[in-house]
Amino acid sequence: MILDQLFGERSIENPDTPMTGQNLQEYLHPDNGITVNNANAMTLGAVYSCINVLSSSLAQLPLHVMRKQGNSIEAATDHPAYWLLHDEPNDWQTSYKWRETKQAHVLGWGNGYTQTIRSNRGELRELVMHKPWACELIKNGRRWVYSAITDEGRALAIAPEDMIHVRALGSDGKTGISPIRQHAETIGLGLAAQRYGKDFFDGGGRPTGLVTTKGALNEQSWERLKSVWGAAMAKLRQSDNKTLMLPADLEYKSITIAPEDAQFLETRKLNRSEVAGLFNVPSHMINDLDKATFSNISEQAIQFVRHTMMPWIRNWEEEINRRVFTRAERIAGYYVKFNLGGLLRGTAKERAEFYHYAITDGWMDRNEVRALEDMNPRDGLDEMLISVNATPQSQLGKNPPSEETP
Repeated sequence: MILDQLFGERSIENPDTPMTGQNLQEYLHPDNGITVNNANAMTLGAVYSCINVLSSSLAQLPLHVMRKQGNSIEAATDHPAYWLLHDEPNDWQTSYKWRETKQAHVLGWGNGYTQTIRSNRGELRELVMHKPWACELIKNGRRWVYSAITDEGRALAIAPEDMIHVRALGSDGKTGISPIRQHAETIGLGLAAQRYGKDFFDGGGRPTGLVTTKGALNEQSWERLKSVWGAAMAKLRQSDNKTLMLPADLEYKSITIAPEDAQFLETRKLNRSEVAGLFNVPSHMINDLDKATFSNISEQAIQFVRHTMMPWIRNWEEEINRRVFTRAERIAGYYVKFNLGGLLRGTAKERAEFYHYAITDGWMDRNEVRALEDMNPRDGLDEMLISVNATPQSQLGKNPPSEETP
């Protein structure tokens, strides 16, 4: 009960600064300790959720090295980069964890760095990730190099052609700018609202009701009332019956939520939606379901792939292609490809309709469909099928061949 807090030693408000008069903007002032940086921004639930959604979505996509020769495209499992990118880039990370961590670096710090380690013959041997706060692009004379500090404290100078540098939106064409730094005020408002709530409840919260006396009390009666109330509350906590009987000379009045408290709740909701917009993540994907319906969530999922994930995927593919493969290898047809099938995979009914049209229209065979569904091929299913209602353009207007008379 709130009366236990009222009669306790701790006050729910500072008499000099009433809680009802606090302004969220005050928490953004440096004197109050609210500063926005890459580390504490992750303590805001909306920021963490957005970065987690984008990083895990990109990391879960299969990444393959492909080779195109003429009209034929196949997985280039003979290339050393295939297993590094698909399975294990280094001794400490799987491909998933490497991409998840690196994308989080890009979203948090604006830049993600991975060094390509090659043998004396130029063969790719390892992909080593560097922390963005310990790596920077500097100009050494007339040449640009990456200056990196390893976990062991060793300084490295890395040539640009040996660094996979995925970057966020930037202004100088060479490095990205941290989205958190660019939108510090918006994220700071969320941190301020979060701190406001913490201070509010640390201070005991706002009372939900008041107990008043029907007559005046002297100091002795006031002390006796507090003593009796404390004993009653202690007994109430030990009992299964949570009903408290008040003496006849006491009256309880409930207090509804104050308008400024309601505004505080709205501020937190609005900030969550704004942060989702900064990272271009649909609100429902960070558990903001206020405006979500069953019909628009499906459409938003498609928009997430097209307008949120596709730009990042293109960013990754182009940067890996130009740093992992030599010019000769790119001319020979080597390239990397993210498989979006996992994100675009629909329901069983939707996949069945898609496969049906693909088979009957003659651009997929049945064994290709079985492969997509992780099923083994069957004999006789490699033949392409054509719908009897589909006629080649060259055959339009021609009579069908006549049957020979025996």
